[in-house]
Amino acid sequence: MVCKVLLTLILAMGIMPVPQRALDRGRAEFDDGTTVALEIADTEPKRNRGLMFRDKLGENEGMIFVFEQAGDYAFWMQNCRIALDIVWLDRSFKIVSMAESVPPCRLPGCEPPCASTSCPSYPPAPGTSALYVVELAAGFAKRHGLKTGQTIAVQLPQR
Repeated sequence: MVCKVLLTLILAMGIMPVPQRALDRGRAEFDDGTTVALEIADTEPKRNRGLMFRDKLGENEGMIFVFEQAGDYAFWMQNCRIALDIVWLDRSFKIVSMAESVPPCRLPGCEPPCASTSCPSYPPAPGTSALYVVELAAGFAKRHGLKTGQTIAVQLPQR
């Protein structure tokens, strides 16, 4: 009984770390069999932060932006330190547009975080609508033969 009370007291005081749930991740499998682990950006703050301030992104890593409704979502590279491939997907995970090897936006004399609006924006192809956008390491699309019209096998955790 003393041990149970002591453990409860330790947990209440914050001395013992409480186990945290692992980050939710999705995955995407491409036609060539390559699988990529996807961080999920499914809230406005997560979508706004995206891959900012990252110094690298592995070949089998990426981020999927999940929107509430389909639209023509433009992306920009402010405070992003790495070049990326940006892939827009419809609700069935079919590629509707791509921007390959998009460079980071480096403004002279502007150290991150930088409040400039001088970074260009990268929209999807005119007339397309996406529910998801995937960011991958620059060159991924070319190395793995991604093409508009292909469907990617995406798995996301249940919400």
